[in-house]
Amino acid sequence: MPLRVERPNVTRSRGKMSRAALGALFLTSAALCGRGPCLAEETDPELDGKPLSTWVKQLRSDNRGLQLRAAKTLATAQADQRTRVLALLIPVLKSDRENDKFVAAQVLGEFGPAARAGVSDLLPLLQGTQYERNRAAAAKALGQILKSATPCTETEAVTRELVRLFDDKYLDVRREAVAACGTIGLAAKSCIPDLARRIGDAAGPDSIVRDAGKYAVWACGEFGPLAACHMDRLISAMHGGPVPETIEAVGKIGAVQDNVVPNIVDRMERVAAGTVMVREGDRLHVMSAELIQANMEKGFGALERFGPKSSPAVPYLARLVSAQGKEWKKPYVLGSLKVLRAVGPQALDAAPAIVQSCLASPDGEIKLAAEQALGAIRGK
Repeated sequence: MPLRVERPNVTRSRGKMSRAALGALFLTSAALCGRGPCLAEETDPELDGKPLSTWVKQLRSDNRGLQLRAAKTLATAQADQRTRVLALLIPVLKSDRENDKFVAAQVLGEFGPAARAGVSDLLPLLQGTQYERNRAAAAKALGQILKSATPCTETEAVTRELVRLFDDKYLDVRREAVAACGTIGLAAKSCIPDLARRIGDAAGPDSIVRDAGKYAVWACGEFGPLAACHMDRLISAMHGGPVPETIEAVGKIGAVQDNVVPNIVDRMERVAAGTVMVREGDRLHVMSAELIQANMEKGFGALERFGPKSSPAVPYLARLVSAQGKEWKKPYVLGSLKVLRAVGPQALDAAPAIVQSCLASPDGEIKLAAEQALGAIRGK
């Protein structure tokens, strides 16, 4: 005899199914499924061979290695699993154990915008009563979750809390709070005036302080012309420290003052000459080759972005072009030619140097860049 399934007596109140009816449907579905294993799979799917709930339990392990393994695995959850992971993770943010909160915040950050539901639960972790590592992890996670978010009351509330951490006594917390504001972008533009408190760190006394400061100048660059109020501070930080992000930030804000291009040129001249010293505590040393290259690349990038406004840099660029015969300066030659091409007709004074030193170059890359620069300068 075929299996007969009794249809439950469903009563409705304001358009919703009664609890008794829902319970009957649940039991019927479980019976049809065979003893209910399909329901377990649906509510606790597997990830890398284990149920999600098992990974979350491991996330709260006393073993740091097991915790990190669980965090790494949970971060790989697919889009259709993340809602379930979030439901399991968000309560961990309220754990009495500091390490639990830290790793849970990390996983939420890895989910990015998909973890938006966890924002209100991350905010309490920014409080001063929290362990500093938790504050830093929560700040970073909030930046990742709200990356390029649309302005709203929630993003403004998050920005206010992050700005409060700009003066945190721990460098890691300051760094992540400033970086988070830059990552959020225009929705966090209310933080712009407060970036003044951290820009100077980019010229700090050691690499640890400068590492925190570079995110402040990076954030200025992310805000572009809106951060023009900090141009003088950025120029000062550019000359006072080795952080290439300061030049990049100036480039993204724009040549909003007459002194911008001359200051970039001055910086590049001193960097290329190898005369810039870097401070580490009480010790001074010459800037490394890697930092020199990074500073020069950012300088060329900024000048190219300015286009015709970089015309004051033409004499310096013409000198670099004339050094084409020295192989180690090839990146400088190519960088200069790109800027001269962007300047266009106002770079006419550099044309003889390009013709003499680059147009007949055996290096095909330099020759092509020279032809393109001359074409732009001559209006072709």
